[in-house]
Amino acid sequence: MFPLLHARRAPPTLLKKSSVLSPVSSPISTTPHLSAPKPAQKSSDEPKTKQKKVKSKDKTPKTSPSQENERNRIEQLLAKAYDAPITKPPSASEEEMARRYRIGRNYVIGCFERHNRENHELAVKIRMKRRALKMLPKEGQLGDAVGGDGRSVYGKWREEALKIEQFHGPPSWRHVPMLTPPIPGFDPSVYLEMMKDEEEEDS
Repeated sequence: MFPLLHARRAPPTLLKKSSVLSPVSSPISTTPHLSAPKPAQKSSDEPKTKQKKVKSKDKTPKTSPSQENERNRIEQLLAKAYDAPITKPPSASEEEMARRYRIGRNYVIGCFERHNRENHELAVKIRMKRRALKMLPKEGQLGDAVGGDGRSVYGKWREEALKIEQFHGPPSWRHVPMLTPPIPGFDPSVYLEMMKDEEEEDS
């Protein structure tokens, strides 16, 4: 059996008051938080100590006067460029306007012809590719053989034919789009050879 815990006896004055208030005697709490004395409150007459204010450091980078003047100058230049009036080109003669119209019209016609020709060639190639895929022999047909890796020869042919080339960009035979027409008599191979010679000299 566990020993009985002996509760502290309350003083007789408290017992008398409790018996007067209620006929049933209730046990008196002996918890430390009730019996402990309350902390003394500070009096308002005591002198107040001044609290130091902690100033936050300004982390913004400081600019020198020269940098500030340079930034103001760039802003003024940008404002002038934005507010500048639109200048119109000088008017050309009737012969020059007719020549420009003829060049622009022929250029548009030539672009349409090139567009139709390229798309027709692509459509023909796609049609021929689909026809060639249908004509490929299937695995297990007459003439099929097994290679050294244990795979069907016809199966490897079909797998290679269905493989998609991971090339992102226009075909190599396409012309590079340019804003201006090509220079007559210009040979790009000469320019490429000059670049190779310069790279070899630098290395």
